[in-house]
Amino acid sequence: MKALIASLLFVFAAEGQLADPQEEARAQDLMREIRCVACENEPISNSGSDIAADMRERVRAMVAEGESNEAIRAWFAERYGDFVLFRPPSRGLGGMLLWTAPFLFLLAGGALAFFISRNRRSSVEVEPVAPEEST
Repeated sequence: MKALIASLLFVFAAEGQLADPQEEARAQDLMREIRCVACENEPISNSGSDIAADMRERVRAMVAEGESNEAIRAWFAERYGDFVLFRPPSRGLGGMLLWTAPFLFLLAGGALAFFISRNRRSSVEVEPVAPEEST
């Protein structure tokens, strides 16, 4: 009976908010930045899965312990991989290329379209034909 009561108290206390409103707001911000590993592209703040509830509780516990936002993100990334972060860090050349490649392709496409349209205008020169020569 005691085990049942203790487990019920744990379940109801697990989703409790932090006492300090600023810490709770910080925890909520972090929960929107961390992806649920069971759900597809859903933050743990919106997910109803059991693992998301555990992750929310872990975020609150780490915020209450005074951990920084970077330390909390690093803990989740170390445990679940960079996929768990909606904004993964760009590490090394591969990470920089991943973040800059779309912009480079956009610039290259714009430059290519500009040069193609410019060459088409300047290379097409048609001499007018006099009406009496057209027979």
